[in-house]
Amino acid sequence: MKNIYLLAIEKLEGGAYTIDSIVQAIKKFSDWALKVGIALAGVSLIIGFILYSVVDVDQKPRVKQRIIQTLLGVGGIVLAISLVNLVIELFA
Repeated sequence: MKNIYLLAIEKLEGGAYTIDSIVQAIKKFSDWALKVGIALAGVSLIIGFILYSVVDVDQKPRVKQRIIQTLLGVGGIVLAISLVNLVIELFA
C-alpha cells in the first residue's frame, strides 16, 4: 500500500533539515523579498512622479519628500538583503 503524504509532511517527519537547507530557504526568501520590495518601490516612485507633475505648487514639497523617502526605502531594502546574503555566505 502506498503512503500518502499531504503538504510534503514527510520532510518534517524525517528530520532531513540541516543548516544548509535552512540557509538556502533564507536565501530564497531574501531574494524574493528583494525582488518584490524593489518592484513595489518602483511602482511607488512612478506614482510619486505622476503626483509631482500634477499637484499644485503648495503640495510639491510634500510629494518631493515622499519620493525621497521611497528612494531611501529602496536603499534600505537593498542594504538589508545584502547584509542577510553576507551572513548566509559566512555559513555556506
